[in-house]
Amino acid sequence: MTAIACLKIFVGEELVFADTDTMASVVAKVASAYLETHWTWPRRYGLVAPFSFVLADPRATSLDAEELCRMSRDLQYKLFGENGAGEVTLLMLEGDQAEVMRFAGTPALALKTLLDGLGDGAFAGRVCKITPEGAVSLAPPDGPTEGAPPAEELAALSPAPGDIDDLLQVETPRTGWWGIYYLPKERFVGGGVGWGAEINGGPVTDLVEAVERDQVCHEAALVEAKSGPSGYLFLPFCFSALIKPSLQRTYDTTLQKLPRALRPRLAANIYDVPREPSYGAINKVRSLLIDRFSLLDLHVSDPGFRIESLQAGAVNSVTLVLSGEDERQRAAAITRFLRDPAIYRNKRVWQGIAGVQSLRELDLCRRLKAPFLSGPIVAPISAKFPGEPACPSLNLPYRHAV
Repeated sequence: MTAIACLKIFVGEELVFADTDTMASVVAKVASAYLETHWTWPRRYGLVAPFSFVLADPRATSLDAEELCRMSRDLQYKLFGENGAGEVTLLMLEGDQAEVMRFAGTPALALKTLLDGLGDGAFAGRVCKITPEGAVSLAPPDGPTEGAPPAEELAALSPAPGDIDDLLQVETPRTGWWGIYYLPKERFVGGGVGWGAEINGGPVTDLVEAVERDQVCHEAALVEAKSGPSGYLFLPFCFSALIKPSLQRTYDTTLQKLPRALRPRLAANIYDVPREPSYGAINKVRSLLIDRFSLLDLHVSDPGFRIESLQAGAVNSVTLVLSGEDERQRAAAITRFLRDPAIYRNKRVWQGIAGVQSLRELDLCRRLKAPFLSGPIVAPISAKFPGEPACPSLNLPYRHAV
């Protein structure tokens, strides 16, 4: 009878007063203090990922979202003060244990459409958006926000025998799959695997950690290659690590595990690529990967990437990874990157846009004829490789089975 849910805490990017890690630590401290006082035995809670708590009540069949409005108010006051400009929003998904933990491991960017009320995010369960002003059900739309049984009855109940600690100790999924969509044919061509559902595009600060995470992704891809559907499997590699001899040798271990028979299906997502990579660096990366991968895709964060510096055919595609929350800046980046497709065609290089998160961005990509797309509004993160399903672009985001 235990009700279990994941509670994710969102703070608007423009309101963050510290770096993400510091903010996550502050939010965890404030939220834990609140839950320790108000979410008392026999109810249990646990921090399972940055900004993510699992809540459980062995007496309930459904948790009360209205009750958590008080937590939202407390967080807003503690973080920003009585008259601060802060905006704290909680997103609660209630469902089975596996779905709750999948939700916990999903990054904020992948939940934007869900938070904005534009879809259910392909999660199975009840979803409520909670602010200091009140709670609203997003899935099902206009559904109940109250708990069951009601608070008065709940207080009189005793918990069922058994320990619920194991519900709070399930490992959060470490990898996730993004569907990669080919717009001209209106179908997916495969998927990219990322650490914790990340799409890598920005600068890397810890190369050793980046390689370790990539290796976990490579192992996940091998599992899907053996049992999953057909389609290209895009595996991540850090550009800066690939050109560093000591870390290149670390990648060699993984590369040797990739069967040559898989080469026609394997594609390399090479991230942390500078605005103008040198001819020698690109050749080094190509020589290392081309024996095992049929496609090489550069993930860049700068829409002004110097495609002119690449030798024709050196790579197969260049993908711009969108970042930030400013819609105008994101739209400007898409427009700039796609404004001169002839240069890319002359270099025999496809273009792609990753991290597409709104219908407006999707429409802009359609109008500018971006060949390849990925992101929450294209296909939400999945625990499984998506394969090659067909889907009209007007029906996006695609909901593949988990």
